[in-house]
Amino acid sequence: MSMERSIQYFKVFFDASQAILSSASIKDILNLLVRRTVDALGVKAGALLLFDEETGRMKLMSSYQLSRKYRNKGPLRTGDYIPEVMEGKPVLIKDAFADPRFRYREAMLEEGINSLLSVPVVAKDKVIGALRLYMAEPRDVSDSEMEFVSALAGIGGLAIANAMIYENESVQLSNLHKKMGVEMPRHPRGRKAKFKTPVVTPVNPARSLEYFRALHEVTRAILSTLDTREVVTLVIEKVIAVMRVKACGLRLIDRTTREMEMFACKGLSKWFLEKGPIHADKSVFEALEGAPVLVLDATTDPRIQYREEVAREGIVSVLSLPIVAGDRVIGVLRLYTGETRQFTLDEVAFLSAIAMISGIAIMNARLYEKTKYDLSFWGATLNYFQGEIAREE
Repeated sequence: MSMERSIQYFKVFFDASQAILSSASIKDILNLLVRRTVDALGVKAGALLLFDEETGRMKLMSSYQLSRKYRNKGPLRTGDYIPEVMEGKPVLIKDAFADPRFRYREAMLEEGINSLLSVPVVAKDKVIGALRLYMAEPRDVSDSEMEFVSALAGIGGLAIANAMIYENESVQLSNLHKKMGVEMPRHPRGRKAKFKTPVVTPVNPARSLEYFRALHEVTRAILSTLDTREVVTLVIEKVIAVMRVKACGLRLIDRTTREMEMFACKGLSKWFLEKGPIHADKSVFEALEGAPVLVLDATTDPRIQYREEVAREGIVSVLSLPIVAGDRVIGVLRLYTGETRQFTLDEVAFLSAIAMISGIAIMNARLYEKTKYDLSFWGATLNYFQGEIAREE
């Protein structure tokens, strides 16, 4: 795989993950997924189809660079689709025009389609659709390309499932408000942050592929569970493994006390964690302004609050990266090394991506918890008033 392509995979996957995790709109998710995949692989066109169990047909949900005539060529039944894809396996067909499994071969020829890659879109262990890539010339698909497309299709499927759950609960909440005659202000789920997105263009192709795989695993975990602590623990384990550092921890800011509370960590001793409170204004406060901060010698640097304890713990360098959620920094991701260490631009890029994805995960979990609480609260309130009315009658 070329250096340029390896770097592009990580960047595209990060951009797509960030956008997908930040969006509650299924339409936006699908459009972005198809566009980014087509552009990254340099193929002719792409489309995403979802299976409709009621009609037994495949519904075109999104397409990119396909003509209107081809999109309207006719219905596609689920039974006509490639069996291997329905079983959850990606399939590459080099000469799609000659393959008898396709109903609209004349339309494919007119569209200039030669090869076709179909990758299943899976949600909750069920194939719900397929991501299709169309190529004008016969070509092979490398293992890394297949891994990349499958990764995007995978997070797309999970994002679709999550968006459906969120939309369903939002509808339930809206219906409860209508029953009670309550007008609630609308708050968009995906708000743009005031902080700039970190530059995420690693320069080392070998590490870039490793970063892509780590980010893929973290993103899948975020979309597979609403347990924020479980996701953050995975993040920390991945950071330690990929960066080969002594320890890693994620601290969140208590807005009342301004203390940095340890949310999850690995590699730090119990006595070190119990050494005393960490104050946001006394411990590398620059990271709370939205930029990564490296302290080369934490045993002497005045920005470190507990320098003697740091020395006793065997910590030398500390890298702090801001955790951004919505429009503010809510905490920091910290890496601890046992020797003096500089971090390269591509390492900081990867870690910034991980920190930003972690922030989105925390924000999404909080929003989901609030929606569930509101649903429970208004449901209980409606039941209470209905009970009062029944008693009065």
